[in-house]
Amino acid sequence: MHLRKIIRSTGFRFAVLHTLVFVVCVGLIGWLAEVTVTTALMGQARQRVDAEVAALAMEFEHEGSTGLLSSVQRRFATRESRLRYAILDRDNRTVVGDHGLAAYAGGADASTETETRQFKRDASDSILVAARSLADGTRLVIADDLESIEDVQDVILDAFLLALGVALALGFGTGALLTYALLKRVDAVTRTADAIIGGDLSQRIELTGSGDEFDRLSATLNTMLDRIGGLMENVRQVSNDIAHDLRTPLARLRQGLEVARGRARTGAEYQAAVDRALDEADGLLQTFSALLRIAHIESGARRSAFRTVDLSEVMQTVAEAYGPAAEDGNRVIRAEIADTVRVHGDRELLTQLFSNLVENALQHTPQGALITMHLTRQFSEAVAEVADNGPGIPEQERSKAFRRFYRLERSRITPGNGLGLSMVAAIADVHHATVQVLDNAPGLRVAVRFASGDS
Repeated sequence: MHLRKIIRSTGFRFAVLHTLVFVVCVGLIGWLAEVTVTTALMGQARQRVDAEVAALAMEFEHEGSTGLLSSVQRRFATRESRLRYAILDRDNRTVVGDHGLAAYAGGADASTETETRQFKRDASDSILVAARSLADGTRLVIADDLESIEDVQDVILDAFLLALGVALALGFGTGALLTYALLKRVDAVTRTADAIIGGDLSQRIELTGSGDEFDRLSATLNTMLDRIGGLMENVRQVSNDIAHDLRTPLARLRQGLEVARGRARTGAEYQAAVDRALDEADGLLQTFSALLRIAHIESGARRSAFRTVDLSEVMQTVAEAYGPAAEDGNRVIRAEIADTVRVHGDRELLTQLFSNLVENALQHTPQGALITMHLTRQFSEAVAEVADNGPGIPEQERSKAFRRFYRLERSRITPGNGLGLSMVAAIADVHHATVQVLDNAPGLRVAVRFASGDS
């Protein structure tokens, strides 16, 4: 993977931005630490020199000039501390101690208050000086070199500069590694998309098994691709089925017209031929209308009009509507429907769904068959079933039952176009319901599961 590609990626830019923010935060923390530590050390130094001036001034009051000179000489000679001492006369000349302090002591005055000031000796060196005038006209001067504080400042500065350097290196390095990993995942998606664009619809995005956002996105995209692949396969299957199943009625229509043109001699014969042609044309129009209705349902265009529907009432209405037709065919429709089972959906489409299931049962069961409409509420689902005790569908054929134009060989002599269960599947899908073809032992049982709309 090219370095330029990594640098130009959004992930790397975010990593750089995060690193810069982190560096700024480290710099602020370093500055605050340096200010805090320096202030604390300066306060300690000021307290130290002020306390030493006060102690020597007290000694002067008790033991006089001789005792003070002796104490200063002793401290100056032994270097008991890092402090520097001097006693200056009225002319600002050093009586005892460090001669260099005279430059920072200031002039003699009548005040006996301690005056503490900080002086810069050069760009990198400072001194803290405390001076106090004594009763005999001399001036006591004590100084503290601030070199140790400046050393601490240098250590803090070096430490935070090192921390900033490490933060920058780690930030950019980590950003590059993370960007490389992210780009690998994105490239996998891109390669799969390119392969699909090239016509290989079997390609899917490889999952790493980590369960992260990329894996979840990849799984969603794979599900979408499966759905698209299924739709493409459905289109191919529908095209083949249309070519196969509509060819026969079109051939009958053409043959009937040819026969009429060549053999019909009387008006009655022509009328009979025209009637047969109209019947075939009506059948074709019904087939295309059913196909268009299925396409309209699958588009989800009617989902915006969904409302809470009493499914119990819908199924009861269908059972009552088909009762006379069942009796005419010496069949019985039994309704076992729980009260007030509600779902979210389209009443007209749901009526169409159960009408198709009942019609399918009436067309493919012998006389004396029992057709049962069953509705129950199971936890958060509404389960609706239409079952019969007819010949059913062989187990190996059930997966094909919802294909357009699919019909068993024994059913091809019965009226119909093989689109009834296809429309059932389309209506169930638009309602986010699942539909299954099951064995009723004997017969067929179609179960539709809805998310219940009961509050």
